[in-house]
Amino acid sequence: MPRMARIALFDPCYMAALRPGDSASARHVLEALGDIVTLIDGRCCGQPGFNSGFRNEARNVGRQLLKAAQPHEVTVVPSGSCTSMVRHYLPSLFEGPRAAGAQSIANRFVDFASYVANHPRLDRVSFRLEGTIAYHDSCHTRRELHATSAVLALLNRVEGLEVRRLLNEDDCCGFGGSFSAKLPEVSVAMMTAKLDDVAVTGARVLVSTDYSCLAHLEGGARGIGIQLQGWSLPELLARALS
Repeated sequence: MPRMARIALFDPCYMAALRPGDSASARHVLEALGDIVTLIDGRCCGQPGFNSGFRNEARNVGRQLLKAAQPHEVTVVPSGSCTSMVRHYLPSLFEGPRAAGAQSIANRFVDFASYVANHPRLDRVSFRLEGTIAYHDSCHTRRELHATSAVLALLNRVEGLEVRRLLNEDDCCGFGGSFSAKLPEVSVAMMTAKLDDVAVTGARVLVSTDYSCLAHLEGGARGIGIQLQGWSLPELLARALS
């Protein structure tokens, strides 16, 4: 039997603010798999500052996250965008030996879906949840982490769950962090198109690996009178644990 893993779970700052229960859901699933989990919270990956051109500020907050993660062999992240930021962009903010050190730690960050889908004790856990959901494939999960197959594999493990794919699955939802504030008209048009795509499925629950996307789409749905619940992948799996 594989030994119990001691891992870290990073609760991204935006999720801690908007959906504090999601880290508990992720932890519940990880502990059901037999892992010993240490929570890293109250920190930012640096993405907001990085995307807005504030590289020094992004480096400063990112350094604190890397410092907290340094003692751990694996840091699991329930957010595709934050995982991508740490793995692909944060190390570039450092120079020389510090860049190499940052990259070494960043390489140990892994998105929740990929970690769980490849867990050696996954077959010892069962998931069951009756219902129908639509799946929104976030840009970071699809294009930078290439984790779509891992997400779908997990969703397909849930007995009783019907997963409906979107017709234009590779289209962005229009959030894009500060993009939605700087170009609201474009953002709303993209969001509306995505909601139209969800409506075709007939599902009333939308699942994604990025709560930023779900918050954007849920807010838009409320604004135009559509009943839609957004569930993160950890929330769905925690609900489905049997």
